[in-house]
Amino acid sequence: MPYFTTGLVNNFWTGPRKKTVSLIVEISNEDTSTVAVQIDGFFYKGQQRFKYVDEFFAISAGAVDQRNFNSIYDAFEFQVFVSSEDTHVSIRGKEANGKVTPVLPMISSELHSI
Repeated sequence: MPYFTTGLVNNFWTGPRKKTVSLIVEISNEDTSTVAVQIDGFFYKGQQRFKYVDEFFAISAGAVDQRNFNSIYDAFEFQVFVSSEDTHVSIRGKEANGKVTPVLPMISSELHSI
């Protein structure tokens, strides 16, 4: 059962705003049965890590689910657990103007296994 992480993402200021203000997690279930998904999001303050996202849900076979999260912190990390190898995870950051951030487009093959 795959576990993925973005690793620590430094969310630097670009001018008057944060580089990434929201995070989109998209899960595509290409399995023939329903899969379980757990998403944990953390922000860092100094050396301390604080959980601010804790979601558990199921996705039907052949379905796609998209979740949006606030990511206005200086440093953050997201971890995704899926109960099937046939499930694909994509994580993208968005700037305040809606553009996808170049720092954070990640698909399953680019995410780190835990």
